[in-house]
Amino acid sequence: MLPVHAVLTELKQQLIHNPQVILQAPPGAGKSTYLPLVLLKEQWFTGKIIMLEPRRLAARNIAHYLAEQLGQPIGKQVGYRLRGESKVSQTTQLEIVTEGILIRLLQKDPELNGIDLVIFDEFHERNVQADLGLALCLDSQASLREDLSLLIMSATLNNQSLQQHLPEATCVNCKGRMYPIEYIYQKPSNERLKQGIQYNQQKAFITLIQTAYQQQQGNILVFVAGVKEILNCCSDLQDWIRINNLPVLLAPLYGQLSLEQQQLAIQPAPNNKRKIVIATNIAETSLTIDGITVVVDSGIERSFQFQPQTGIGKLISQTISEASATQRAGRAGRLSAGTCYRLWSKEKRLTAQNEVPILQSDLTSLILEISAWGVNHPSQLPFLTQPNEKHVQVAQILLQKIGALDNNARCTTHGEKIIDLALSPRLGHMLITAKNLEGQLKQPGLVALACLLAAFLESNEKSSDDIMTELLSPSFQVKKQYQVLLKKCAIKAPIVLPFTYCGVLLAIAFPDRIALKRGNAQQFDYQLSNGVGACLSHHSVLLNEKMLVVADLALSAQQTNSLIFKACAISLEEIKTLLAHYLISIDYLSWSLKENKLIAEQRLMLGKIVLSRSPLRKVTNTQKREALLNGLRQTGLSMLYWSEQNKVLLTRLRYAYLQSQLIQNNDFVDFSEAILIEQLDQWLAPFCVGITQLEQLKKIDLKAALLSRLTWQKQKMLDQLFPEKLAVPTGSLIKLEYREQHNPLLSVKMQELYGQADTPSIFNGTIAVQLALLSPSMKPLQVTQNLSSFWSGAYKEVQKEMKGRYPKHFWPDDPAKAVATRRTKKYISSEKK
Repeated sequence: MLPVHAVLTELKQQLIHNPQVILQAPPGAGKSTYLPLVLLKEQWFTGKIIMLEPRRLAARNIAHYLAEQLGQPIGKQVGYRLRGESKVSQTTQLEIVTEGILIRLLQKDPELNGIDLVIFDEFHERNVQADLGLALCLDSQASLREDLSLLIMSATLNNQSLQQHLPEATCVNCKGRMYPIEYIYQKPSNERLKQGIQYNQQKAFITLIQTAYQQQQGNILVFVAGVKEILNCCSDLQDWIRINNLPVLLAPLYGQLSLEQQQLAIQPAPNNKRKIVIATNIAETSLTIDGITVVVDSGIERSFQFQPQTGIGKLISQTISEASATQRAGRAGRLSAGTCYRLWSKEKRLTAQNEVPILQSDLTSLILEISAWGVNHPSQLPFLTQPNEKHVQVAQILLQKIGALDNNARCTTHGEKIIDLALSPRLGHMLITAKNLEGQLKQPGLVALACLLAAFLESNEKSSDDIMTELLSPSFQVKKQYQVLLKKCAIKAPIVLPFTYCGVLLAIAFPDRIALKRGNAQQFDYQLSNGVGACLSHHSVLLNEKMLVVADLALSAQQTNSLIFKACAISLEEIKTLLAHYLISIDYLSWSLKENKLIAEQRLMLGKIVLSRSPLRKVTNTQKREALLNGLRQTGLSMLYWSEQNKVLLTRLRYAYLQSQLIQNNDFVDFSEAILIEQLDQWLAPFCVGITQLEQLKKIDLKAALLSRLTWQKQKMLDQLFPEKLAVPTGSLIKLEYREQHNPLLSVKMQELYGQADTPSIFNGTIAVQLALLSPSMKPLQVTQNLSSFWSGAYKEVQKEMKGRYPKHFWPDDPAKAVATRRTKKYISSEKK
């Protein structure tokens, strides 16, 4: 019996009495393969069961495995549904699906009628679609389906964090059955590094795989970052296997392979052969690969990160988390004692969990889905992790630009049509618009061309940067998806496609990435309509094109511009004729503060690209004042006249805000430069009346302007809690020096603090000021934030030195009880007489 069998009774009771259950079970416990069979055979639920898998490969293979265990064809009692692929029937009781399918089910039927249980398998592999699917299920459960059961399963789940977000959920723990694993670490040779010899990680990794083969028995599972690394490893190992005539079956494993190729990696190796499976982290969970007793781990994975400044996500390589490393190693200990080889040192510390994808992903599809659900912001749904607000705003802006959302972030009819296509919002918008354009231009084949373009962009294949060249000879995968999209659009493939419209169609999908070449024709640099700089490879066939539409680009660590990966040529004439709504004419006024010159132009804009300029003849004083503010927005507040008094006030205001935030008190206003520039119209503009020239900025009363952001009550509170000056025992009012990152500094003659036992403080006594204790000649003697400690300790040494240097001044033995003074001993004596 598999380990999960031991908790079946408890699990059944929890599922009957609790709507949300968390099952934690280690790899090999049977949660993905044994538990679903029990659910079916014992009929825990009368309705249908939906089990979500985070990967297509796992969903397909688990469904086939379960159907085989039942002795039934796939699609009878057990079936699966993926995008573009379905094996289900009216008798299907258990459907294995990917998250996108669940979201489609929920959008069509929020009550999930006929479904009793939704299982989220391997939930630790958090992705945006899984988080969205769970949020929608929880929302449906709370308002529509109290009887809907949710089971969240994982091997390395952070249950404490999950239960904080799901306080009603109960947890069932399965201890599992893991055999001991021996860990062998490999790190770069320090001697080679000292000698300046470059460390070849790929070569070292291949050597590690060969070592594992020679030292161990059984089949080997190799983890690498991506498909490129899989192919490289296969190529290198194939030569080694051939030269040494080794009895080895080399089996790559990744999502784009056919089912037959995937089964080759998963099923037992032929007689008298050992198997080396090379996979990405899709093999960490769910899949049971026969006979694995050795794991070789590169410690690297691909991570998807969204770059809001370019509006695109990019796969990057990063070190895996401790949880992922544990999952990978666990594959070696499922059948017997195993061995895990790691391409890093034993001393290296991995992060417990990598950042959840919803914080670093493109949210365009998510925002469109939740708007169709009936909410206009993720905060209105029970997401386990709320998305990045900046990413939410970028997504909403794009969706409004393509007409999928209205100005209130509600889903439009056009947005609903995009969702029905089950494509990314950009590509769905392109297909729908292509249909309208085909009728408008009476140009047959435009929709079909849009389908081919969408299929190519969806494939994410490595290619030349010229999209047009790739469309002329598409790959098998692109052709396959092309046929799927043609069927969705209910059209047939024409004999000839109108490829000249490729740029226009691409601009419909990527209105924010139309690019204009900068400077002369020899340059490789472009400016995108979203304001980002980008450049082509020096070998690109697109170098002579003045305008492009960019479908794929990424920021480069070595360059200031983004690097263009996939693009297509377009002309300004095409934009003016077919996409004229992209062009806007504006009156632009701004002071060039460096040149002390007013720029007043009428500009034709394509996003942030200036296509043409012509001078504005009549400029009012109001416009001049607005131009000054625009100049400040671009250059910063340093162009204002900051007297020392105003600088001190600004620092004090910023310090007050920061300290109030630390105690979660919102009594003060943010005076950071970014906020002040953002709100120039509110606080500075009223003080700019009559100012039309740069030199007149000196006339602005900055103190009054800054304080205008505080109500009279808050100004009074500022003076009470964060005073400009502090009274010392002599009655003197001494200025406080506020500093944003440190406690305020009070520089005061030591004699004036005699009789002060404790350190002066502000902010209702919660912040002790730092004291710079000065000599009679105003030279620093001591800096302290604990006056009492200083009087009883270090003061004795100061007293000895000062008595000799300043004998006319009073240096008492007990300063904490002495009378403070500003005078010498002579005057003190005369005052006493």
